[in-house]
Amino acid sequence: MNTGITYSFILKPEVNKNGLNPVYIRAFKKGKKIEIATSVAVQKDDWSEVKQRVKRKNKTHEKHNLILDAFDKKALKYILNNFVHSETQLTLRQFKDYMLSEGFSGESFTDYILNYLNESKPRLKLESWWSYKSQITKLLKFSRVVSFGDVTEKFINDYHWYMLNVLRNNENTASKSLRSLRTFVNIAIRYGYIKNNPFRFIAIKKVDGKRDFLTKEELNRLSDSYHDGKVSGTKDREIIKYFLFSCYTGLRYSDLKTLDSSSIKDNALQIKMHKTGHIVGIPLTKRALQLLAEKPMSDSNLFRVYCNKVTNRILKRIGEEHGIKKKLTCHVARHTFATTCITLGIPIEVVSKLLGHTNLRTTLIYAKVVDNVKEREMSKWNSL
Repeated sequence: MNTGITYSFILKPEVNKNGLNPVYIRAFKKGKKIEIATSVAVQKDDWSEVKQRVKRKNKTHEKHNLILDAFDKKALKYILNNFVHSETQLTLRQFKDYMLSEGFSGESFTDYILNYLNESKPRLKLESWWSYKSQITKLLKFSRVVSFGDVTEKFINDYHWYMLNVLRNNENTASKSLRSLRTFVNIAIRYGYIKNNPFRFIAIKKVDGKRDFLTKEELNRLSDSYHDGKVSGTKDREIIKYFLFSCYTGLRYSDLKTLDSSSIKDNALQIKMHKTGHIVGIPLTKRALQLLAEKPMSDSNLFRVYCNKVTNRILKRIGEEHGIKKKLTCHVARHTFATTCITLGIPIEVVSKLLGHTNLRTTLIYAKVVDNVKEREMSKWNSL
């Protein structure tokens, strides 16, 4: 009997984070192969290559072997049914899809998503790929093993509680993680691995987060310190330079990294926003042009931009040295540009276009921030 597909259970040589070797199904057809993860992982010495099962000396061998038996029965039943009732042979993809479908509790949801991300890496922005990978790592802190069948409404609510109360994430950070999880669930639904959407009755909140920005006095303090040479050290000067440039233009960190001389035309920036892909024109002020008048890093890049972690660490230290009681990050510069524009009376519609926002409501958040500052400052009258 030739069913076209043969399979076996194999122990992967690479160990997982717990120091165990995971067990996979390896299926073959016409010289090609695929591998399907199971939830079983054991020490190398606990695996029998001949029997393709966990040895009895392993304390949990019965549980592990029951899972492998379930995989075995499911695979055999599907192959035989296709042989008897179908005129066309199974493809490896169809076999894998079936083995991962129906929320089978032995399959790892997180392993599947990681494999999907690796396959999709060429199509994703690098920042998005790393962000998704970090979300999987975060999810595995909550639960070491997440199968398709585990992802229920209760699981999602429990994960939300864990982020807020154990990891001490704020609501926006937790909501971002839930949106990533929802993306992963939608992928699994699209390919038939999850049947019922667990997010159906879950509303993901989005609250206005705290947006730190520099006042006019604080911005001038940093600018004067840079131009007077009080900010010393090559790395410190390079970082504060592109931070100030962002304060004067509103550019995101991701846009600063790719900024080159071809982006400048007639004392204005013409740049394709990395986040949205929109072309945005930003007239350059005297302060911004003064920074560009200095020798650029190279012919291709206007600034030598360090990684986000290094940038924010040095900005925080420089802020403390200058008596600024705010946690300076690269994004504080963008907030500073927005709030300064509004404070100077630039129409909100113009500010929105300068920031490259696709929705005016996003820009209106800065208007609310400025209003709060006005109220705080005007309250000083009450002390008279």
